[in-house]
Formats: sequence, C-alpha cells, structure tokens
Amino acid sequence: MATTIKLKWGKNEYDVAIEEGSTVEVFKTQVWTLTQVPPDRQKYMGFPGGTLKDTDDLSAKVAKLKAGAKIMLVGTAEGGELKAPTEKVVFEEDLTPEEKAKILKEKKVEVPPAGIKNLGNTCYMNACLQCLNRVTELRETLDKYSPPAAEGRDIDAVLTSQLRGVLQSLRDTTDSIVPLQFVMALRQRFPRFAEMQNGGYMQQDADECLRGLLTVMSGTLNTENGGNKIDDLFGFRLKSTLKCLECDEEPPQESVEDQRVLMCHLGTQTEPVSHIHQGVSLSFKEHIPKNSPTLGRNAQYEKTSAIASLPPYFIVQFARFGYKGANDWAGTAANKVKLVRRCAFSANFDVFDSCSDELKKKLSVGRLKKKEVEDAQLEKERQALKAGKSMSSSAKPDAAKKDGDVEMKPAEDVDMEKTDSGGLEEYDTGYYELVAIVSHKGRTADGGHYVGWVKHKSQLGKDNKEDQWILFDDETVSFEKWNDMVGLSTDLQGGKADTQIAYINIYKKVTVRAPGHVLGTAEEKKEAAAGSST
Repeated sequence: MATTIKLKWGKNEYDVAIEEGSTVEVFKTQVWTLTQVPPDRQKYMGFPGGTLKDTDDLSAKVAKLKAGAKIMLVGTAEGGELKAPTEKVVFEEDLTPEEKAKILKEKKVEVPPAGIKNLGNTCYMNACLQCLNRVTELRETLDKYSPPAAEGRDIDAVLTSQLRGVLQSLRDTTDSIVPLQFVMALRQRFPRFAEMQNGGYMQQDADECLRGLLTVMSGTLNTENGGNKIDDLFGFRLKSTLKCLECDEEPPQESVEDQRVLMCHLGTQTEPVSHIHQGVSLSFKEHIPKNSPTLGRNAQYEKTSAIASLPPYFIVQFARFGYKGANDWAGTAANKVKLVRRCAFSANFDVFDSCSDELKKKLSVGRLKKKEVEDAQLEKERQALKAGKSMSSSAKPDAAKKDGDVEMKPAEDVDMEKTDSGGLEEYDTGYYELVAIVSHKGRTADGGHYVGWVKHKSQLGKDNKEDQWILFDDETVSFEKWNDMVGLSTDLQGGKADTQIAYINIYKKVTVRAPGHVLGTAEEKKEAAAGSST
C-alpha cells in the first residue's frame, strides 16, 4: 500500500507516492526524476526527527507525519549551478570618478554634478566658476584653446589653460574637484586674492573675481575678426548723452561706451529701489560735476544712457556692497558694508525699456514675431484639442476611459530653433532668461559665504511644474526648485541679511526664428510697435 506525501521545492509542489518498505535511496531517486535535483544535493525539512539520512527507516518517518504536512526540498537542479562570471567584477568603490560618471551617463541616472573643494575662503571663486560653466559657448571656446609655446606663455595664458582644465573636470567626474593649480595661477595673476589675515586667506569679492577672469580671457580668447570671445558673449554698447543742467545753450554731448556688466543700483533709504528694472534704469541716469566750456566754470551735468546693442548674455550686478566711512565719535573704522534691501527679480528679464530708440524699433519687430509664433502654437494646440474631443464623441462607449478623459497626441511644437535655410530669420526680442546666480550670505563683503545657482531644467507642463535649479555650495551640490529659492526661508531677492541674497545674475538672450515677412496690415504693425515702446 502506497502513501502520498506533499513535497515543496521552491514555487513547485509535487505528490510523491511512497511504497511500503521503500528506502530513502529509492525516495531520493523518485525526487530526482521529478525535480532534476541529484540525490547528493537533496536536503529535506519537515520529516520528524530532523534531517533525513540514508540509513533512516523511511516508512517510520512517513508514518509520523501529521495530516496535511508538507516536506520541503532544498537543492539546486542540474544545470542551475552558479557559474563563474565571464567578465571581471568591478565594485563601485574601485571605480575612478571619471568611470563612475561615464556609467551614470550611459544609464541616464540623474545625479548632481561635481562640486569644487574650498581651498581656504575660495567660495567666491567656486561660485563664479560654476556659473561660468553654465555658459556653453564659453566652455566650447575654452575646449579649443591652445596656449602659446612655453617661451611666449605668460600668466594670462597659464590661467586660461587652468580654467579650461577646471571646466573639463567638472564635466568628467561626479566627485568634487580640487583646483589647486588654478587657485595658484589666479593668486599669481591677482595678488589681492592671496591676501592673508590671522594665518588664513581672506574672503574676497566674487564680482572682482568674475571681472578679473573676463579681463584675462578677453586677451587670450581672440577671434578671427580681431575681437575676443568675451566681448562677443558679454559685451554690449551704451549710447550716452551728457547735458549741462545750468546752460540750455550748451549743446548735449553724445558718446558710446563698451561694457560687460550691467549695474543694478538699490537706491537710497529715502528713495529705495524695489525691482531690478528700477535699479537698472537708475544706473542709466547720473549727475556729475564737470567743467562747462560755455560757462567757464564747473557745472552740474546729467548723463543719460541707453542700451544700443544686445549681447548673448547679460551679467547684472546688484550694487550690494558700499563703503562706510570711519566715525571717530562712534569709534568705528571704515569698512565695506552690505545693503540687504529687497530687490525683486523674476526668471525672465525684459530690457526693452532700457534700450535706445533705434534698438527699440528692431526689437518691436522681433516681439511681434514672437507673438505670431506663440499665437500659431496656441492655435495648433486648440485644433488638436478640438480634434481630440471630436474623436471622443465618435468613439464607442467602451473605448472611453473611466474618468471621461481621452488620450490625445500633443500638438506639434512651433520650430523656434530651426537653423536650416527654410526662409526663417532670427529676431531679437529684448527678453532674457535667468540661467545662473552668484549669491552671498552675510553682513559684510569681507566675510560671509558665496554659493552658485545654475538653471537645470525649464518648466515643462506636468512633468516640471516649475524651473529646476542646481545649488553649488562648494563641494555640496543639490537640486532646488525656483519657488524655494525665492520663498520664505531662502529669498535670493533680499531682505534678510542672514540668508543668501543674489549678487550677480547671468541672463541668456531669448530670440525667435520666424518667416521673414510680418503678418498683419501696416496699421497693425504700427500699433504693435507703438505698444511695445510704451
């Protein structure tokens, strides 16, 4: 008479019939035919008395099993043995930073970029480097830079070569870099950055560092047309008029100035500036004393300026730092103080109102083109939505989704970046988007801490409901959201001395590609131009 027991092996279960008087060896052979697990690999759990041995009385073991009990088999089937790896196993800790970065890029894993080690109050430099790394055109130019031969190589060429190496290292690794050679070259070129106090390097001004680097590269990154890449990227022209306020008969004097940085003044305590547009406008008007040839004496002049050309990138510096004179009565020495006044700015910057009349006429055309492109895109989206609703109404009831929504294809994007010769022209609009920020935390320029902010992703519908940014705090790097950067705890627009406040903003030009002809009647174009200039 045979007894049937339940055998479980992994996820599989078997009914095994055991004849009266059968041996353990026969039982294991039965199991082998069912599972392909050889007898010498079979281990059993569930039999009374512990492990099943070849010398045990199988019938006695089976008789002691409780009703419904299951025997568990542990063992590897033939062909399922572990095999030696065909490739050498490399552990993560054995990878170099460059190899780790390459693997992460291939797997499309989003990890924070590399930070920069602080080498003794070098946060001002680290923040500037991370923001310059955001300027793609500058990076590409540095990649192609070849320094002169050793006999003709000066400190500017050395510093430019070191900067190229730093920016390349930031792209090739995920670990923090240590730019020791660059710091040494920077301090050699600008001895001010090597000043020491109490046995350590002093804190320096990020604006002075940025301007110094731009000055150096303007002499090393030459272009074929006799200019330089720095002025091609950041240079703009100001058209100025100097008018004597005390003599109407004296004709105004006009001049043109080349600049790389746009100043945003913060006003005074009695007349504070609350928005970046006010601050920039204030920097374009100033009163200066000057000798009047008509009056034969010093007189007050008013200098008004306007932007006459637009660069690919605008560097806007907030006039956060100023000098406070010594006060003998109070016993205070002269020092550099910080203005923490709030000056609002957004992720976009419109310079139209600060431009010259000639430039405004050109920008009015581009702004009209931009509106046409946006209207065309909205019309396509409206048509797509209309077509989707039409398909939904004609579809069978069981094809509709439970919530009543229908699946629609996205509307085609208007081609604003097309570069082939398809009758498209590129127009300036006067609009810029914020791409990088250098901010400072603290009450004085000689102390505190600098960090860099770089735009990572733009707002894209449901996936990205707000702009995504990257915060570079020396070697610590993190992802941030725009609303958190201008929120309650951290507000880069200012107002709180003990939080990070924007000091330098870098904006990138927004252009539009559109057909060469302007839609609409002549009267509509005239009205659009008039509306843009108000």
